[in-house]
Amino acid sequence: MNAITHKDTCPLLSFVVVVYNMPRQAMNTLYSLSAAHQQNSDERDYEIIVVENQSNNNLIADEVSALKGNFRYFLRQETSQSPVGAINFGLEQAGANHICLMVDGARMVTPRVVEYALMAIRANTNALIAVPGYSLGWQDQHHNIDAQYDETQEIALLAACQWQQNGYRLFDIATISGANPNGFMNPLMECNCVIASARHFTAIGGANTDFQLPGGGSINLHMFRQLGLLPDSTPYFLMSGEGSFHQYHGGITTSQWHDLAEVLESHRKQLHSYWGGHFHSLRRE
Repeated sequence: MNAITHKDTCPLLSFVVVVYNMPRQAMNTLYSLSAAHQQNSDERDYEIIVVENQSNNNLIADEVSALKGNFRYFLRQETSQSPVGAINFGLEQAGANHICLMVDGARMVTPRVVEYALMAIRANTNALIAVPGYSLGWQDQHHNIDAQYDETQEIALLAACQWQQNGYRLFDIATISGANPNGFMNPLMECNCVIASARHFTAIGGANTDFQLPGGGSINLHMFRQLGLLPDSTPYFLMSGEGSFHQYHGGITTSQWHDLAEVLESHRKQLHSYWGGHFHSLRRE
């Protein structure tokens, strides 16, 4: 395992970003989290722990360490197709009392996520904090072939909107996540940028190692609902003006595969088996 430490800090918030076989997308995500992009926040207040399962297409460690901020990068050997091992490893590395988990490293965030997360934490250390999810492109990426949407189209969209100068321009080239089709004012089924206390992540046992389906199956939905149902996980804050934006990378559940319906059904069966056959969105105000 290779680890690169950018700075030593005592952060208030640890981001855990899990990466596999997506260096272009991951570097966009990491830049969006960097002190060069996040507004009204001090880089000493947060750290970004990047956990990458080794592939033939890894991040370049020097590029990660060159980003402005408190980055730590770990390259792991992993035989499983699930990110669960990387999630739990990242949670163990977190030095802060609060953690933001980003299971999919292909998700860029808007420029005040850190600021608002720290505001919510200061308001109540038991808070559950969610950033709504979106997909880049004019349709949900489950329909990327029908929509003729691919990496080439996405690179052109990102360049045209000049998101690095104004991160909120991402809203102009995105649609609501297919996991939350009714919008963020209705109960969220999934959150790919969820913030909770480290104590709460410990209380749910981290990521359940039974979730070994490719891509982790529905581990993200499972953990979000577990966190939200903890008795002292209150209040629940939603960053309605911020967003987490999924970039196309041929993901297991975020691309139009010929057997996508069968893949999603296998995920659904495993998820429902842990919730008495009745998994549903987290119903919180």
